[in-house]
Amino acid sequence: MKGAICFLIFSIVNYCHGYNILVMMPFPLYSHTKSYLPLFIELAKRGHNVTMVSPFPLKEPVPNFNEIVIEDTMKDNEVSSSNMDLRELDGFLFQLFGLKLFCKFMLDNGFSAEGLKTFLKDKDSKFDMVITETFFCQEPFIALGHKYGAIQVSVQSIEIFMGLSRSTGNPHNPAYVPSHIFPSSHHMNFWERSKSTFVNLLDYPITHAGWMYMDHYMRSQFAPYPGFENLPPITDMFKNFSLVLLDNSKAITYPRAYLPNIVEIGGLTIKGGDKLDKEWEKYLNESVDGIIYFSWGSHYPTKNIKPHELTAFMSAFGKLKQRVLMKVDEDTLPGKPDNVRLAKWVPQASVLGHPNVRAFISHGGLHGVLEGTYHGVPIIGTPLFHDQKSNIKFCEDAGYGIYIDLNTITEEILLDAINRILTTSSYKENALKRSKIMKDNPMSVMDNAVYWVEYVLRHRGAPHLRSAAVELSWYQYLLLDVIVVWGAVFVVVVLLLKKSIKCICKARKSKSKKD
Repeated sequence: MKGAICFLIFSIVNYCHGYNILVMMPFPLYSHTKSYLPLFIELAKRGHNVTMVSPFPLKEPVPNFNEIVIEDTMKDNEVSSSNMDLRELDGFLFQLFGLKLFCKFMLDNGFSAEGLKTFLKDKDSKFDMVITETFFCQEPFIALGHKYGAIQVSVQSIEIFMGLSRSTGNPHNPAYVPSHIFPSSHHMNFWERSKSTFVNLLDYPITHAGWMYMDHYMRSQFAPYPGFENLPPITDMFKNFSLVLLDNSKAITYPRAYLPNIVEIGGLTIKGGDKLDKEWEKYLNESVDGIIYFSWGSHYPTKNIKPHELTAFMSAFGKLKQRVLMKVDEDTLPGKPDNVRLAKWVPQASVLGHPNVRAFISHGGLHGVLEGTYHGVPIIGTPLFHDQKSNIKFCEDAGYGIYIDLNTITEEILLDAINRILTTSSYKENALKRSKIMKDNPMSVMDNAVYWVEYVLRHRGAPHLRSAAVELSWYQYLLLDVIVVWGAVFVVVVLLLKKSIKCICKARKSKSKKD
């Protein structure tokens, strides 16, 4: 009896054992931090000791959740998304190099934060796991995993690109994996496959050149702090990733192969049962003719909307019997009709879940598309830059979205798109199909994410999930050595056979002459 009680107590203690998890999110990118915050909070609620380094404090304290709040050193900087129009930089070369060009600026500002400097001086903390948004200009922070001898996990807010696929050993075939630079379906023709191959061939060396610089940057920035001595090459540390949590969903992307340590967690912020407050509930319930919801996300300033675009929107909205709810950062807009309501903040996921919302005019940001898809709302896409074009392209191919090019947008084009969404039942039907696909999982997105984080903790990094492809050189991975060697053997064999046949034929001719 005593033995059974002791075993039970031991089992409970073992089950309740919490790991020490460090979350490094030092950049002032709220939409990124917000995407993963529910997971970090849930880990704390399940008994793990979570420490997050971030410029964004929690609104309310959470048990086991320790905050190291650092200052936003980019807030008043002239080079920020609020002080420039990123659409002006959306050409081919910028899409290829774009984010990399801003990495040093973002990192310099991050490392200048006094709160981060103080944290890096710490010698006493111990962590079992380090979670970073590694491949969004934050590659140097992978050194924290080396300092603490911790399991390394990366959260990924952008698609898995060729360089990341190579670093994790994940398959990445441009024949059926389209690039966001040239949006297309996964059923590509010869020209589309050619462009996809060309972009990936360029991306691979550009990414690795960037990582060489990041390696130098990492060593120079961490040199003054304890625990960062004898850092291995940054590309070697990439090979030690135990888990990549991908902010995406099978419902809004074309099918592709993923290794077991790459897990989709898109939709963490969506809660199907969220209730609206009385003001929003009243407004939406009274919109008996329906609501058109407009949002261009949290990073694009309303002041950057071009005059011809604003004219098209206001003119088209004024001719609708439906109400239009616009999330903008201005108190008023020129030409705003009476049926348009402006709001600086909207509980977007909950609003999209209201039955009176008939269409979502979106810039194609990942989370907007996820939320619209989850709630089965047809999308009119007006993409601005980067992956937004490929996100909307997918919605259009899946039959629940319409793509509008902002360069040519007019009142007539916008009205036609809205009327097609409202009057053609297939858009709503296809949106509901995608919603059903997104919701049909063996467990919730949150439970799945927590399971895999705890899985790699339980199995000490789960090295059995890592592909041996990460240890291969590029020519071995592409089997070029095998092709060259056996190709050479084949050629030699053919030449020897040819020579042998000639010798035999010659010998027979000589013999026949003698006879």
